[in-house]
Amino acid sequence: MDTDSIFVPPEHAQEIIDYFQPLNPYSLDIDLLKPEKEDMWSYGISSKRYALYTYENGIIKFMEGERSFKLHGLGHLTNPFPKAVDDWQAEIWEDILTLHYGKFSGTDIEEKYSGLYAISRLTVSTSNVLRRFKGFNADKEWKDQIKPFNFYLVGFKAIEEDGKAVKPLAPFSNDPQKAVYEPFIDYGTGEIREGSHYFKPLSRTITQYVEHLEHKFDGEIGVLERKHVHVDGIVYIGKEANNIDEQELDVKKVQEFIDVEEIKRKILEMPQKEAEILGVGRSTFQDIKKRIRDGGYVNLCTPALKKIMVEFT
Repeated sequence: MDTDSIFVPPEHAQEIIDYFQPLNPYSLDIDLLKPEKEDMWSYGISSKRYALYTYENGIIKFMEGERSFKLHGLGHLTNPFPKAVDDWQAEIWEDILTLHYGKFSGTDIEEKYSGLYAISRLTVSTSNVLRRFKGFNADKEWKDQIKPFNFYLVGFKAIEEDGKAVKPLAPFSNDPQKAVYEPFIDYGTGEIREGSHYFKPLSRTITQYVEHLEHKFDGEIGVLERKHVHVDGIVYIGKEANNIDEQELDVKKVQEFIDVEEIKRKILEMPQKEAEILGVGRSTFQDIKKRIRDGGYVNLCTPALKKIMVEFT
């Protein structure tokens, strides 16, 4: 299933359409659901990672006039091929399907994409992203700082040095693949480094894309089972999505939703002894409780509150 579609065996399509037709909210007698894709194969990896295609005489074809494959997990990458290859995602999907039918091997993938790397474009368009450069910008003149709405190329971490992942951040270029051979900033340390071995090969990205598990269901292949969800609270949020191009910078706040009132309630119910076990002293803990009772502001980022919140997460 997708947000606005469902894949079903063709022989059941009309039955499902007829069953839901009474839910039509319009005054016009129009089909609420309608079959759109017929006589096509569907290759599914996980939610939003699938392709619709035809396969005849060993030839793979996607739909004409519209994109019949999802780019979730690939769309954040820059075009790794020469500009002559416009629809490069289609080429990658065709290689994935060719691999599935046994006409391509893992070695073929390695050879075809050797010398190509997974590189994304990053725009400093949110405060969360800019905040990650606070340490890097410290003590630098304005002209040397990373500023709002600057854009860069980000390489996906491939190796670690001294126990820390090297995170390449390079100046923007119309030819992103050349960035791997130029000096870059290690975002994690601010040091200048150079070398293509610091960048994640595109072949590894494709292999991991194919092996991606479905996190919303239990099982690995075939008919999966629904996961059981145990709700312990409700937080109202707007429409939010994890920005995959920000994940290499460890931008976590885009996916954190905190029910502050619920945390306040739990703090008021927490015994003093439990707070002390967590490393929060008596006077500090009582001061926090007093501010909550008085309706004052509670800063969740203080060391004491962070220790307490560990108990709730």
